[in-house]
Amino acid sequence: MIDKEVARTFDRRSALFLTAGAVLTSALVLRMLQMQLFSYDEYKQKSENNSFRIQINMPERGKILSRNNVPISRDVPIYRIYIIPEESEDVDKLVEILANDLSLKQKKVDKIRAKIKKQPKFQPVLVSENTNWAQLARIQAKGLQGLHVESGYARSYELGAAGAQIFGYVGEPDKPVANTPFLTTGITGLEKRFNDDIKGISGQTVSITNAVGRITGEDKSRFVAPIVGDDIKTTIDENVQRVMYDALTQHRAGCGVAIDIRNGDILAMVSTPSFDPNQFRSDDAEEYIENLRSDFAKPFMNKAIEGLYPPGSTFKIVVALAALESGAINEKEKIFCPGYWDYGDRRYHCWEDKGHGKVDLAGALKHSCDIYFYQVALRIGIDAIKEMAIRLGFTEKYMDDILSREMAGVIPDRYWKEKNVGYKWVHGDTIISGIGQGFILSNCLQLAVMTARATSNKVVVPRLISDGTRPRFASMGLRQKNIQAVMRGLEQVTKKGGTAAGSAINVNGKKMGGKTGTSQVRSISKKERESGVLTNEQLKWNMRNHGLFVGYAPTDNPRYAVCVIAEHAGGSGPAARCAAAVMKELLK
Repeated sequence: MIDKEVARTFDRRSALFLTAGAVLTSALVLRMLQMQLFSYDEYKQKSENNSFRIQINMPERGKILSRNNVPISRDVPIYRIYIIPEESEDVDKLVEILANDLSLKQKKVDKIRAKIKKQPKFQPVLVSENTNWAQLARIQAKGLQGLHVESGYARSYELGAAGAQIFGYVGEPDKPVANTPFLTTGITGLEKRFNDDIKGISGQTVSITNAVGRITGEDKSRFVAPIVGDDIKTTIDENVQRVMYDALTQHRAGCGVAIDIRNGDILAMVSTPSFDPNQFRSDDAEEYIENLRSDFAKPFMNKAIEGLYPPGSTFKIVVALAALESGAINEKEKIFCPGYWDYGDRRYHCWEDKGHGKVDLAGALKHSCDIYFYQVALRIGIDAIKEMAIRLGFTEKYMDDILSREMAGVIPDRYWKEKNVGYKWVHGDTIISGIGQGFILSNCLQLAVMTARATSNKVVVPRLISDGTRPRFASMGLRQKNIQAVMRGLEQVTKKGGTAAGSAINVNGKKMGGKTGTSQVRSISKKERESGVLTNEQLKWNMRNHGLFVGYAPTDNPRYAVCVIAEHAGGSGPAARCAAAVMKELLK
């Protein structure tokens, strides 16, 4: 009885073992079938990768061109020296030799050594990409283990600092890409916005290696040539860009924009101080970038669209057109300016203490009389002013799909103030809005657009990328007689006695009209007025007034519009002189 029970137990265990064995054997057979038949290509590729070394061949990036097809950003061939630490018996000695032969600064050497310690030993470490041929030949002759020389491309920025905020620059991607240790990508500006178009398509070279990884040949059947990236054509005129930049750098900081009124092409867009992206490849790049970041004048900022400023007296163009269109004034009506105006319990001052006497519209624009525009603004109200400002292009973002961080600005009204400030709108808010102060903020591009629209009676829309077309702008719908009335006043600004008389130009009979502006960055107390208002020379730089100028030319048939803002210049003189230099270049 016992033997039978034992036999039955043994039979059950045998059956379980046999079943388990059969299942395992089936699984192994199925796995072998999968590897040999169904996943053959995948494992073949992995096997080949153990005997082949794939090198990604980076393509040449496309060019960023001016309107004249002149390269502004382009790739130039370079020789890149790098080391692979695991291939050197004494990597410290290798770094020492290269540092001496290439005259590397100690800070650069320390950075190389730190990178060697930080990253895996098989990853390459860049030593230099600014090597001349003589240095390269001398180093290669030494046959140093772990040293590699690779031909490639580096980005060259032909305008240097003149437009760096627009065109941008390239750098290493945030995350490294396998087999492409020196890959670059657009970091800012047009280089970033159009990176997918400019970057091209990578190729590859497949090298055959032996058991120890040494290259013994090349599999030419798997060679893929890289494809050059597409070019991007801008509307920028490289000559006008340089002239505007050179003129603005005579002052500490500012920005400027020039527009072709006929098609909206942005011919120049400058922000200062700026930076030279060519320096980012130098041995002193780290120190150079650190100095830029610590500059409180913000060289990385594109102030032409990111900076917001009170438009000051340039905004009087908006108020004048709003008043004329509403019928609240006519161009011949005169308003008396004794240098101040008492309204309610407050006294409003003109910039000219002695006053301007009786002035009509043309005279008020010519001399930039504040009293005239205080009273006109109160007469028509903030709603009419805001409506005209929006029609002339304020609060619009024109570059939002191309350049980042564009600011819309502020054209306030009753609802805006209650929502954002928490107080009701009062007459005093309307009065100071008449001279472009108070809560009003705009950027440089918007002021250039305002000038283009106000002098052409067309809904001019600016563009930075050229597509070969000439857009047809809709009519502003303003009465032409009102446009002409304002322009008659703006023509007087650059004539004798005008606020920009010193910036008058005459290029083969073609002249410039415009409007000056000064925007306060501080409040002047009653006590200071009684004791004597401090001059700009007595104030710290960042407490001085901004100087502005908007202009157009030729006066008889406007084709170009320009806006220049000179930060903390104290007055509009530097901005007007810069605009005059730009117009001379455009009209010649």
